[in-house]
Amino acid sequence: MKFSHVVPPLIALCVAIVWLTNLRRSTDAVAQENAVMRERLTSSRSSSLSQNNRTDAGRNTTRPKRERKTLANGDNPSGDWVATSRDWTRLVLSNNDELATRYRYTAAWKRLETLASEMNGDELTRAYTEMATLPVHAPFRNELELVMLKELEKKNPEFAFSQYIARNQDGGVVLGGYGSFDNWLARDPAAATNWYERQLTAGTFDKTLDGNSPARVPFESAFIMSLIDADPTAAEQIMNNFPPDLRGRFGDYVDVIPKEKRQPLVDLLRKTMPTEEYMALLRETSVFEYNFRIEYDSDPENAKKSLEKFAVTPEERTALLAEQFSEFAEYRAMRASGGGDPRREEFDKNRKWIQEVDPSSADRATGMALQAFVKGANSPESYDFVEKAANDYLGSGAADELLVPLIEGSASGSSTFPKDRARELAAKISDVALRNELLQKLD
Repeated sequence: MKFSHVVPPLIALCVAIVWLTNLRRSTDAVAQENAVMRERLTSSRSSSLSQNNRTDAGRNTTRPKRERKTLANGDNPSGDWVATSRDWTRLVLSNNDELATRYRYTAAWKRLETLASEMNGDELTRAYTEMATLPVHAPFRNELELVMLKELEKKNPEFAFSQYIARNQDGGVVLGGYGSFDNWLARDPAAATNWYERQLTAGTFDKTLDGNSPARVPFESAFIMSLIDADPTAAEQIMNNFPPDLRGRFGDYVDVIPKEKRQPLVDLLRKTMPTEEYMALLRETSVFEYNFRIEYDSDPENAKKSLEKFAVTPEERTALLAEQFSEFAEYRAMRASGGGDPRREEFDKNRKWIQEVDPSSADRATGMALQAFVKGANSPESYDFVEKAANDYLGSGAADELLVPLIEGSASGSSTFPKDRARELAAKISDVALRNELLQKLD
């Protein structure tokens, strides 16, 4: 066979091989591109599904439940546990970790208050006794014990009032004081009286400050108020047995006085105490409807009606109003000592109020107030203040009586008002005999 005959078929074969090779390469490339595309599509669908899942999850309002804290795992008790628990000790200890400003505002504190009201006398007495062994902060302990004692006054009064006395053995009065013995006395007079007499026999009250037994005051005050209209003679005997330095504390325990007992009380005090003392005491009670408090914001007409209702004598009126004005002056002296303004306009306002209530008492009450101010402030500035005020009031028509307390305080040494200034004031007194008497005291 000639070479010319072989060449064309060889060429055709080579061309076919090259074409087939290119075709395979193209097919592989397409396959690879398809695989990449499928992978991208798969990835895209997965991403879209994940996004949808997140969106659906965000719309789902059902949240997984948290693990509930229980006593078993050592955490603080849960709110559900606190709301129903009767475990007094556990509640106390869990609330003891709260800040001093927060322990009264917790669920545990509210539960303790409720539980105290639900417990019977034996349960509450036992819980109170066990409190002494618990490591509890003092403010929390003191207030919680008071909550318990208020309930025990009704459920186990003998224990409650014995604890009140024990809490106040040092002569001071802690939070809660001595409770409400008058309520027990009214509810069960035989039981209350028998308990009190046993305390006297046992010498319980003799353990208090200086042997004067100030702890007896609230209890005997309750007896006085229970007898004051039914057996005034017995009430008077109890009052007469009060040591003089303790009688003034009687008013601390008879603040709110029923209307039917007000006149008998005024009559009793008139018989048993000096005028200045009982008028000062009555001023802090409801006898005069609180028309004679330091604020001076009551209607003068109401104050006059109170004085008329109890037939308050001129001497008593002066003592009452002088005590009120002096208390205000002591307060202003305290403020002035701290760098405050004595506020002359306030003195003028109070003097005017007293003039409207009882003109005859105004000068004496004002003089007592000026004396109280200079005694409390005790400074050259206070001397200037009272001297100018005294001269101004004297110039506007005040009587000699306004100057007397200030001068006598200087003469006796009860205040540090300079004697040379006191002599200048004494020289202005119009009553010659009184003027000479005061000047002689100043020598």
